[in-house]
Amino acid sequence: MIKGSRSLPDIAVLRGGKKEFKQSLAEGAEVLTSLTKLGYQPLDVLIDGEGNWTCKGKPTDAHMIFTTAHTVVDTTRTKGEKYHELAKKMNVPLLFSQAHDVHLDREDMYKILRQQGVKVPDTVVVRAKAPLKDSLFRDLWSKYHTPLLVRPLKRNDEAPSRLIKLFSDLEKTIRDYHRKGIDMHIMTYRKAPTLSIALLPNFRNQSLYVPVWVETFNIENEIPNRDSIVRAHLQAPQDKKNAMKDLATKVYKALDLSGPATVDVIHYNNEHVVVNVDTSPSLRKDGRFMQALETTGADAGHYIHSHIQNEFEK
Repeated sequence: MIKGSRSLPDIAVLRGGKKEFKQSLAEGAEVLTSLTKLGYQPLDVLIDGEGNWTCKGKPTDAHMIFTTAHTVVDTTRTKGEKYHELAKKMNVPLLFSQAHDVHLDREDMYKILRQQGVKVPDTVVVRAKAPLKDSLFRDLWSKYHTPLLVRPLKRNDEAPSRLIKLFSDLEKTIRDYHRKGIDMHIMTYRKAPTLSIALLPNFRNQSLYVPVWVETFNIENEIPNRDSIVRAHLQAPQDKKNAMKDLATKVYKALDLSGPATVDVIHYNNEHVVVNVDTSPSLRKDGRFMQALETTGADAGHYIHSHIQNEFEK
């Protein structure tokens, strides 16, 4: 345990927000608990759906918190808020919010990775602004194998990814998302375990630390979700560990990322295929990112402490 003292800088944990309020409350609470166990006395800052800030039951604001705290952990998953811009002006790092600076959609990421020789799925992009042609549905159905995965081009909590097994569902889903103004990413869904590799910048004296990956076992061949079984590959041979680390590092650098991330990979046709890059990984204890971090013997609090120590040593 890290001994608590006045030398430990004040930390504020932002939770709640407009996007995933309940999930942020839970994840933020886990971060607070972890930091407290290490000897910190973090400020618990709640942001409601209207953007009002409270701390210890009293109203506050971003300027007050940023003036008080040395380090701010943002678990709200919101983007483009005024306090993000204020944090930049005040040179206050918002940990776990580096994804706000990533403007690439899923197909943009795929294009960059293809250019770097990283295997990704073959895809079709359907733009909401482009008129739908009746021939599109038949073309997709004949070219790609079922089940088909239809997902928003940019992560959208109101429009989840969907597995399509019937032609009628394909047309219905595309028309529904098109009507809602949602750009779509469409591909063949491969029924294979998902290998998730966490990437931790500036951790354990390494510029980019890559712990052992975790494997997600799909339930009834459905899309991996919070109920899926996740297991770490602690006994993987060293050569495979090195190969997975090299792949994840190549992806991270190719996309010019700076914050924590998770790279999802499947093994198909004797190749590793990158199917997703999550630049805003969940901080749930049973989530893929945190399960991978746990293999190092650390948790969110340890990672945040490591970041603070690195800042002091600069």
